[in-house]
Amino acid sequence: MDSFSIMANSILAVFSVMQLGLIPIMAEGETTVFGAVGEQVILPCIDKSHSDGVTWKYNDRVVIKYQGQLLKGITPMVSRSELNKQEMSKGNFSLILSQLEHSDAGKYICEVGSRTFKVQLQVFEVTGSPSGYLLQGENLMLSIQGSSSANVTWSNNRKDKVTATQSRELKNGGRSLQIHNLQAEDSGTWRCHITSLSAKLDIPYKVLVIGFHNLNQEILYKAVNSTVSFSYSLSTHLLQIRELEYVRVGLEWKLMIGSKYLEKFNFNVTSKEPLWSKQMANMEVTWKPSNHLEVKLPRVQSKDAGWYQCQLTVSRGRVEKAIHLVVMTVSADPVGPLSKWANVTLLCKLSAPIPPNAQLFWEHVNGTEKKLNMLGHSEVKVKTKTVGLWRCSLKVENNMMTSIDYTVVKAAEWNNYVIWAAVGASIVLLLLASLCTFICTARQRRRRRAEKMARARRDLIERRTCQCQLQLKNDYSDA
Repeated sequence: MDSFSIMANSILAVFSVMQLGLIPIMAEGETTVFGAVGEQVILPCIDKSHSDGVTWKYNDRVVIKYQGQLLKGITPMVSRSELNKQEMSKGNFSLILSQLEHSDAGKYICEVGSRTFKVQLQVFEVTGSPSGYLLQGENLMLSIQGSSSANVTWSNNRKDKVTATQSRELKNGGRSLQIHNLQAEDSGTWRCHITSLSAKLDIPYKVLVIGFHNLNQEILYKAVNSTVSFSYSLSTHLLQIRELEYVRVGLEWKLMIGSKYLEKFNFNVTSKEPLWSKQMANMEVTWKPSNHLEVKLPRVQSKDAGWYQCQLTVSRGRVEKAIHLVVMTVSADPVGPLSKWANVTLLCKLSAPIPPNAQLFWEHVNGTEKKLNMLGHSEVKVKTKTVGLWRCSLKVENNMMTSIDYTVVKAAEWNNYVIWAAVGASIVLLLLASLCTFICTARQRRRRRAEKMARARRDLIERRTCQCQLQLKNDYSDA
C-alpha cells in the first residue's frame, strides 16, 4: 500500500474514533469578559446540544457543577456563583458571578459534555483620591485598577470625552485622570471606558462636590432705601451626605477689598431642623436645610455697601461665596425748591467703581436732557434749571440694573404748597382753640354755679342756727 493510501486511511480512522467519542474534541476559542468590582458579571457558555451537565472550573478547581443536582466547590467565589436552571434547559450554561472582587480575575473553564469553553475574566475598579465627598477647589485623582493591556478613556458628567487641558490632566497613559480645582458643576457621574478587541466595559464614578453655584463674582446694584436679597445656593443636598457630622453656616461682611471680614451671624445645621426664618443682625434669614440660604436686608443705606460672604464649614474644611452690594444714592444742591433763574446740581453716586461696560447717567423723564458719566467714574452730575422728574439710571451691557427718581420743584409751586399747608394748619389750630375755649368756659360756669350754691347753703344754715338760738332764749324767759 502506498504512502498516500496509508495517510488517507489514518485520517479516516481518526474521524471515526472522534465520532465515537473516544477522543475529546479540541477546546473552543477563548472569550474575554470585563467586570467591575462590586458588580455582577456573566461568563458565557452556550451549547445547543442540550447536555444534561456542566462543570465550571477556576484555575483547575471546581467552582460549580451540575449533574442532575447542583454541587459547589471550595473556590473563593463559590458563595457568589450561580447557574440559571431555566436557561440551562435552553443550552445556556453561563456562570453568574456577583459582588466581583479583584481576586476573581483569571481563567475559567466551562465543560459541557465533550466541549470545553474558556473565559478570561478581567476585573477593574475605579478609585478616587480623596474618596467620599469633596470641597469646591480641591483636586481629585481618578485611577483605574486592573489589566494594563486594555484601552482606557474617560468622560465627564456631561458625557463629553475628557481630553488633556489645564484643569484636566491624563496620566499613566490615560489610566489616571487628575481633575484640578473642582467646581460645583463637576458634581455628577463620571465614567471610565475600558475597551479591547473582544470586550468593553463602562465603570461609573459618582463625584460629589460641596460648593456654591455661580462662583463668579456676583454684583448686586441697589437704590438707597430699597430691599436687597442675597441668595446662596449649594450644589449638593447636605442632608443626603452621611459622612457630614458637622455643618455650620455663617455670613460675613467687609466694606472694601483688603479689609477684614466682620461676622454678621452664624448657626449650626442639624438634619432635624425644618425650613426656618429668623431675624439676625437686622436681617431676615431664611435657611432651607438642603442647600439654600437667603438673606434679606431692608432699607439699604450707603453704609451697608460692601461684600457679603457666606461660609459653609464642615469637618473637612469650608467653602465660601461673596456677593458685592453696590448702593446708589442721589442728592441735590441746593436742597428744596428751585427759585427763579437759579440752577440745581443733581449728583448720582455709586458706592463702588463701575465696570467699563456700564453707563451711569441722568435723564429728564419725558424730556430730552441727558448727562452721562465720564468713563471709569462712579458718579455723574448734572446742572440744570429744568424742573420736573429726573432719573438716575445704571445700565450694564444695556441691561438696566437700578435707578432713582428725583423731582425738581419750582419755588412758586413750593410756596403754594407752603401757603396751603399753612392755611390748613391755621384752620386746625383755630378749631382746637375754639374747642379749648368752649371747654374752659363750660368748666368756669360749672365752678361758679357750684360756688353760688355752696354760699346759699351756708347762709341758710346760719339763718336757721340764729332762729333756733332765739327761740331757745325766749323759752327760758317764759320759764
